[in-house]
Amino acid sequence: METRVGTAADAAETEGYLALARQAFGKTPYDPPTLLAHGTGMVAVRGSQVLGGGLFLPFAQHFGGRPVPSGGVAWLAVAPWERGAGLARRLTEEGTDRLRHEHGAHLAAAWTPAPGLYRRWGWESAAVASEYVLHPAELPPDPGGFTVSVPDEAACARLRERLAAGWNGPVRRPAWWHGWKRRVTEGALTLGVMREDDLAGYATVTVQPCAPWGVAAVVHDFWHDGLAALPALLGAVAARSPQVREIRFRRSVLPRPSPLQWALDQYAVREEGRYPWVLTLLDVRRALEARGWDPHPRGGVGLEVVSPQGKSARYALTFEEGLLHAQRGGPAAGLPSSRAVRLPAGTLAAWYAGALTLRHAARLGLAEGHARDLALLDALAAGPTPWLPDSF
Repeated sequence: METRVGTAADAAETEGYLALARQAFGKTPYDPPTLLAHGTGMVAVRGSQVLGGGLFLPFAQHFGGRPVPSGGVAWLAVAPWERGAGLARRLTEEGTDRLRHEHGAHLAAAWTPAPGLYRRWGWESAAVASEYVLHPAELPPDPGGFTVSVPDEAACARLRERLAAGWNGPVRRPAWWHGWKRRVTEGALTLGVMREDDLAGYATVTVQPCAPWGVAAVVHDFWHDGLAALPALLGAVAARSPQVREIRFRRSVLPRPSPLQWALDQYAVREEGRYPWVLTLLDVRRALEARGWDPHPRGGVGLEVVSPQGKSARYALTFEEGLLHAQRGGPAAGLPSSRAVRLPAGTLAAWYAGALTLRHAARLGLAEGHARDLALLDALAAGPTPWLPDSF
């Protein structure tokens, strides 16, 4: 019997997918009605049996200081007896096709403990996430000059949007995001630190029991404008409860490496690496043109992108003053037709995110090209480094 991959036909198919997600992850997606209302739910069905599913959420992500239309792949699950038959790939391709054609997404990102699976589909790892734990006794003294506040979401959004542009990966959170997170993060309190009348940082914190007594302050969101605000913000987190015995930063709430190494007088921090976020370019030409680039390199480079199936696509890239133009086919201006940088699709994605220089990729056997062209493209991508502080 044929397996159909598409949107759920009725509530029974949606519930069948949610049951599979519970089996795979030990919990259901956070507030599935909201995610399904603002994204696309895909299912794989044979007869009346749901064999898999996933959620595909449209948003934008910052790359090179500019928001790029993107999307997230989340809660991808396949029934254990169907794994290895290609359903995960079919679900991902169908879902990302919808992100591209219905929402204009140029790329897609996902959190996964199995990057090798996605790598076979042309995705690549951008950055490994870490959790951090430290004790309030290790906090540096507050230098003064800051006051603690309870900021509104508008002030937090302004600060976050300004700071997020300095990284490759943060989600430009859509309007529904804040209410969704508030509903699925029970007991969360957002604390801010003010420098005169300006919000210099904020943290969203919950508390959890900490054996054998007391609580841990669990940080879900953490943004600060420079190191000067960090001691005051850490102090506000520690004061979330008089029983705080440790501060826990959830996966990827802090970038890696974290700012703690430059802020603490005594570095007694426990770090636990989790798993990476991966990405792929759904539309190479549009993704390259939408991203921000270093304004100094100018010129042209030929680019050949190779899919996991061995299919090649050639582009002529020209760039000046931080803008790039990509033309499908043909050599770049001034270069012989035979000369081009040749990249697997995954290497292109990792370089795009600032995770892998092409000169290093060439040493690993993941890129081919003239050293001058590799260096020019690396200079073009210089700047922000990868960080995805958003969970979905």
